[in-house]
Amino acid sequence: MATYRPAPGVLVEPLGPVWAAFSAFSGETLVLNDESAAILEVLEAGPATGRQVTLTLATDSGVAESEIAPLVQTAWQALVDGGLVLPESAISENVRL
Repeated sequence: MATYRPAPGVLVEPLGPVWAAFSAFSGETLVLNDESAAILEVLEAGPATGRQVTLTLATDSGVAESEIAPLVQTAWQALVDGGLVLPESAISENVRL
């Protein structure tokens, strides 16, 4: 199973009830919900799979994994599509270039 981490140069800042995230990788700034910001926070600690992130968030929040999993799945795809989260292998390949 692939491990992921934030793309190089990701900056996340609170912006009222949402979060603003800039990806130096994609050059875009995106608005994030709390779930997406929490995923990025977990990944800052080190590379992880989607399952590991789900388990960490469930443990930290005290919410059942079955309730967290669909939120992570929805947010995960948006983070990947927005260039905020990349497979660790893609980051390693870029570093070698």
